[in-house]
Amino acid sequence: MSTDTTNTIEVSATPGIDRADLDRLMEQAAIQVNAMLAEVFPEDAERAEGWQRLMAAIRYSLLQDGAKRFRPTLAMLVTDALGADRANVLPFAAAVECVHTYSLIHDDLPSMDNDDFRRGLPTNHRKFDEATAILAGDALLTDAFAMLGEAYAEMPDIAVRVIVELSRAAGSEGMVGGQAIDMAAKKATLDIEDLRLLHLLKTGALIRVSAVGAAIVSEANEDQIEDLSDFASALGLAFQVADDLLDYSQERPESGSYCALLGPEKTREFLIELTDEALEAIVMWDGKADSLRALAEFNRDRIR
Repeated sequence: MSTDTTNTIEVSATPGIDRADLDRLMEQAAIQVNAMLAEVFPEDAERAEGWQRLMAAIRYSLLQDGAKRFRPTLAMLVTDALGADRANVLPFAAAVECVHTYSLIHDDLPSMDNDDFRRGLPTNHRKFDEATAILAGDALLTDAFAMLGEAYAEMPDIAVRVIVELSRAAGSEGMVGGQAIDMAAKKATLDIEDLRLLHLLKTGALIRVSAVGAAIVSEANEDQIEDLSDFASALGLAFQVADDLLDYSQERPESGSYCALLGPEKTREFLIELTDEALEAIVMWDGKADSLRALAEFNRDRIR
């Protein structure tokens, strides 16, 4: 449903932050999220065999080396831009990663994309079996909302709002809706507007909610939330466009991609336009938002 990438990338300079700074911030975010996820989904040799197999499947995909943690990193960088405490946003960031990982597990299933490998390793249903992979995805999606309810129980208004936002981003008006469009597109040709809607839902919705949810938990004001929504909406679509460019093959162009519809050069121009749109959304923000600016450039420049 949502997409994942592990490509080597380069970042152009943003005033106040360089590539090494951004790498450090992303590594910190990944370490924090990984630690929480490992704690939420522990191993337990005394539990029933079936439960142990389920947990092994969850941990196999969730804690796998090579995961960039783009979405939780975005949530953490939004928190930094708002001058808020990362510790408050960490449960939300981890929940988003659970939803993202569930989507990857289910996306790879034979009834969906029927993929045998992800990040150079067997996909979950190949490593375990199809039933276990389905249950692992089901557990990750369901447990994500339990994490939110427990973490923000003393902030009920915020808890309800972030649960609604993440539900919409993951459901029929977001990632699942985009996947349904994608599945139907395998039997038909999409025009540019249909393709834009597909990726705004399938990939963009979860990226947008990573920023918006972090802002809500950080108690940002409505103007700030709107700016971050605009920023992340453009970034989410730009993320998919960059993926299309990275996956482009002149010999075997993938149908239903921006490169197939526009050609690689116009797709690159579109990526630059989307990045500029994202940067414009936070143009009035101070230097604490430089990491967000660098992240947008990070995505744009990974095609070079």
